Amino acid sequence: MLLSATAFVVVLGILIFVHELGHFLVAKGFRVGVEKFSLGFGPKLIGKKVGETEYQISAIPLGGYVKMVGEDPEEELSAEDLKRSFNNQSLLRRFLIVAAGPASNIGFAMVIFMGMFMIGYPSEDSTVGLVERDSAAWSAGIRAGDQIVSVNGNPVRLWEEVLKQIRSSEGRPLAFEIKRRDRLQGVTVQPKIKEGKNLFGESEEQAVIGISHHALAPVIGVSDPASAAGQSGLETGDLVVAVNGHKVERFSQLSDRISTLGGSQIDLEVQRDDKMRSVTLKPAGGEPAGQTEGDDLPMEQLGLLSAELFVKQVVEGSPAETGGIMAGDRILEIEGQRILSFAGLQEIVSGKPSVPISLRLVRGGEAIDLTVTPEATAEKDAVGNKTTVGKIGILSAYYPMPGPTISVRYNPVKALEKGLTMTWEITGLILVSLIKLIQQVIPAETIGGPILIAQLAGQQVQYGILELFKFMALISINLGILNLLPIPVLDGGHILFFALEGLMGRPLSMRKREIAQQIGLFLLISLMVFAFYNDLMRVFD
Repeated sequence: MLLSATAFVVVLGILIFVHELGHFLVAKGFRVGVEKFSLGFGPKLIGKKVGETEYQISAIPLGGYVKMVGEDPEEELSAEDLKRSFNNQSLLRRFLIVAAGPASNIGFAMVIFMGMFMIGYPSEDSTVGLVERDSAAWSAGIRAGDQIVSVNGNPVRLWEEVLKQIRSSEGRPLAFEIKRRDRLQGVTVQPKIKEGKNLFGESEEQAVIGISHHALAPVIGVSDPASAAGQSGLETGDLVVAVNGHKVERFSQLSDRISTLGGSQIDLEVQRDDKMRSVTLKPAGGEPAGQTEGDDLPMEQLGLLSAELFVKQVVEGSPAETGGIMAGDRILEIEGQRILSFAGLQEIVSGKPSVPISLRLVRGGEAIDLTVTPEATAEKDAVGNKTTVGKIGILSAYYPMPGPTISVRYNPVKALEKGLTMTWEITGLILVSLIKLIQQVIPAETIGGPILIAQLAGQQVQYGILELFKFMALISINLGILNLLPIPVLDGGHILFFALEGLMGRPLSMRKREIAQQIGLFLLISLMVFAFYNDLMRVFD
């Protein structure tokens, strides 16, 4: 809590300072007098007057303000002060002074992103961590561990660049250049068009080829007790640490190492229940493991598989336990459809709440057919919409692990270009999110306030200083956009008044502006109360 509170004050303090500094500098540039520069609202805590301006920190750290000479139309001013007053400036100058705050927030985010690209922000590289069986990528010959060098002749270094090429293909064939064991080779992949969910949970058609950056840990499942793996004493859930003295960190490395061994004996170092043990594997009849580049056939001949489709645990009282599923079972099919990944299993089960489904399992080397009825469970999706999904109550023996990352550094010009691009993309995403919020595609319960910001800021500090700066940039863009909303008392409300003044040739009457500002203040306070209520509900939920 202390970490979150400290991070919250630092992040918000910097962003408020940047915002108010934008107003201050442009006002000073136009020779407008500035009486106060305050971080926070309410009673003054500390302050110092320098020249005509009093710089202060106030008690409520949820905003700030710059008080300029002549902002109050009823204020009596001398002839000299009248020239330096805000309301005596041209319409364009007043617009620029007001718009400078939100613009400073958005510009500050761009500077942060530019700095991150110059320093080198850790990003996922272009290494394939996992390839779905029978997918377009699998059929084309792409395998886990391959590094994608280019797509359609466009060099790629980061995973996000690979995904952009796939998404923009619209189902057209893609020419991949991949590196495998220091050798380059080209493959052509025909993407499949599938219905998926976008960032806002809406259904849309997407081009996919069946690859992901995250990898499987080298956790093994034993397919048959009578196999070489079963006879050696290996158990489902064992974590393989080394093969013949060579360290392995991902399942693809384990498979690759065993596939390329030419000897008849394989020495494994495995971890089980936090204890290390040595296991020797000998193929049946003493034959070599064999070589099938990129495939898992030698592993399967030994009785070794990824633990992904092996059941590690069955929840007590769950539909799985009622239906007869046991720890150690390997799931082969669901509703007659071959299962290739645990994610695929989850997807089918989730879509059948309270609907009986047939399963084919392997237990002790023998196939078993069972029927299980998933329990209907209320959940929230990625954007907070309530939905009902099916669950059967099993845990897999495997676990995914993040793929490798690299830090790509750019020269200042390229970093500026990428910083501008990222700022533009995030600004667009936030604007679309606001529209989706109005359309109720995104539920209002997702709106967060100070507590949520503090919680997220505290988390980012624990991930590292770069993550905190990235979070600060995101909040800064949010702050800039929200201040541009046409709500009186916000900068956007003032800009709206200026637009009406330009159309009518005269400013709105004082009475109309006062009514508008009262309405705007009511809306703003209501939004803050609602956001704070959501924060409390999340804390107590």
